[in-house]
Amino acid sequence: MFSLRRGLPALLLGMTVLVSALGAAPAQAAVQLAPVVSSDKKTKPPTTDELTKDPASLLVLVSRTNPLKPENYLPKDLRTVAGSGDQLRNGAATALEDLLKAGRKDGHSLTMLSAYRSFERQKSLFNQYKARYGLDYATRISAPAGTSEHQLGLSADLGLANSSCDLKACFGETAGGKWLAENAQRFGFIIRYPADGEKTTGYKYEPWHLRYIGVEHAQAMKSSQAKTFEDYHAALVKASKIKPLTEAQIKEQRESLMVLRFLPPYRDWSVGYDFAR
Repeated sequence: MFSLRRGLPALLLGMTVLVSALGAAPAQAAVQLAPVVSSDKKTKPPTTDELTKDPASLLVLVSRTNPLKPENYLPKDLRTVAGSGDQLRNGAATALEDLLKAGRKDGHSLTMLSAYRSFERQKSLFNQYKARYGLDYATRISAPAGTSEHQLGLSADLGLANSSCDLKACFGETAGGKWLAENAQRFGFIIRYPADGEKTTGYKYEPWHLRYIGVEHAQAMKSSQAKTFEDYHAALVKASKIKPLTEAQIKEQRESLMVLRFLPPYRDWSVGYDFAR
């Protein structure tokens, strides 16, 4: 199990998450981390329904085992990404425009290859792959209609100008691909199908495929030990089912800091147990 470290986004305000202690032995019991307190009192943690049922949520998980409901879902705030003919939801489009601008400023000729796809478009595309490669391989490289993240309007495939590695694993070894992996979270994106993640995601490594989940969650996932969005999402769902602590309980935990100080002639040192961390 991966660890959601100190500094989780404000969206986890009031939640308690069970995670493994960093560096703990395999047999060691899980450590219960107290909630992260945010100064933004307007921010609310995601609910279980938002994480599992709402196709408009930035954190909804879509896969072959988690199909869209309704299957013909159409995002309401799609718009064309500047400089392309592709669409994304408004927030994701703005974030991608900023990402592309930053990448080009750093010398990487990143371009958009694909973004939003309707149910019918995805159905046609998957059937083409199935006819060409057979069902088994098609399901490793493409999603059946109603199970594609592209239908959310939150995913985009990027490439490089004049590159022979577009839509190939070698994209991850290019300078632009490495920049993308290192910087995507700054703009709220994650590499949705990482290397060595096929057993969990069901898809081959796609270093070009971005998914927008918002800056706070993208950075939290980046700094955690979550290998895939499935891992991170599972922790969020578990947290959403735990009753939030009250303000009084949070205050009590803050006041539970114990400091043991050993004075001379022994070396002066302190051990702190911060139960509100």
